[in-house]
Amino acid sequence: MTGRERLGVLRGVVELAGVSDAELRSLLPFFDEVCVPAGTVLAREGRLGHELFVVAAGEVEMCRQGRSTRLRPGESFGWTAMRARGTHDATAVTVSPACLLVMSHAQFRAAETVARSSVRPVSYSPTQTANRAHTRPVEPA
Repeated sequence: MTGRERLGVLRGVVELAGVSDAELRSLLPFFDEVCVPAGTVLAREGRLGHELFVVAAGEVEMCRQGRSTRLRPGESFGWTAMRARGTHDATAVTVSPACLLVMSHAQFRAAETVARSSVRPVSYSPTQTANRAHTRPVEPA
């Protein structure tokens, strides 16, 4: 994936909506690109979150409290677990071969200083998770 393609994926991430193109370009070095086959478990509900994921290609099924939804290119997960250094609130499994942009804790902490004022945390309510094809995120309570 080229830098331009990666930038295009990041432009579609809701949490990065307020980030300028210059800031997005400065975030690119903090993301690793990983391509995985269908059926790969990326995260487990209740387990410590060690990575932030942005779907660049393919689909990821999120199962949260017994309800599932799918994430498509430009959608992401792991923000809350990374910020809080806490646990994932969903299990994530690829349902097709997928390419992901991934940040580890160290990369996330370094990137936070670059775009701290522009990145906004969001999460999906259980109702949205159960009913969404592409729902909009809601601010955490």
